[in-house]
Amino acid sequence: MTGPRIERIQRIQESDRGGRHPDFGRLIRDEAADTVICHVCGRAFRSLGAHVRAHGMTAAEYREEFGLLRARALSARSFSREQSGTRRAGYRASEDAQARFAAGRAMARSGELTRRRWAGSARAQADPHELRQIRRESLVAGRRTQARTAEDRMTAALRAGGFTDLGQALRTVYVDRQNSIEATARILALGKGRLRRLLVEHGIEFRPAGRNSAAGRRSRIQLNDRATAERVGARDITVWLRERAAEGATLRELAAATGRSIPWVTARIHPR
Repeated sequence: MTGPRIERIQRIQESDRGGRHPDFGRLIRDEAADTVICHVCGRAFRSLGAHVRAHGMTAAEYREEFGLLRARALSARSFSREQSGTRRAGYRASEDAQARFAAGRAMARSGELTRRRWAGSARAQADPHELRQIRRESLVAGRRTQARTAEDRMTAALRAGGFTDLGQALRTVYVDRQNSIEATARILALGKGRLRRLLVEHGIEFRPAGRNSAAGRRSRIQLNDRATAERVGARDITVWLRERAAEGATLRELAAATGRSIPWVTARIHPR
């Protein structure tokens, strides 16, 4: 935007301090009055497209100047609906219009319009402030949703385990029952990274790396058995192995089917 235009906009805004002037990158619609607010003079209109010419700008220049999306409608919702309805009716009634837009429709269906958009010069331009703001708000909202979902899963796991609070659950599952980090995270519906942070916050020391507790061994055995059962489509790998062996399958065949060793298969069919 040119210097004189900047000065003119500033003078208009300063002379109308009582009016509403939307923040940069945000279009304000007054839903009750069904109007939109002008960034320059703060007055309300059903459509800004024609109004902004009084401020020496086209609609495209207005969007660029105030950080709005290039496709942002500068009108009240009812006005946009009316205009859209009028255009659709005119399009359906005109064979000439349908013929002119046929090529564009084909390009839209094939994805060519999208490819051209990203390959064109518009791709090199900086994103408007409104788009960056929308992305930030969407990212923040997504993180909040993920956090709430994770908290709900953990709360349900605590309730299912009969725990009254998180500290009690951590000490019971990780310390008293000697479960591994992986098993504790699974039982309490936590990610391993968050579990480690919570252990530190509750003053619970990590067990030394390599320490092979009985609970840890049981946990790893259960994980391996579960993974093997999923591989062969069984609910219980021990039952599945014994049934296949009773049907005549050899230890070598069962080892090949499960991806495990013959001693591993033998230990589950004939436990000591």
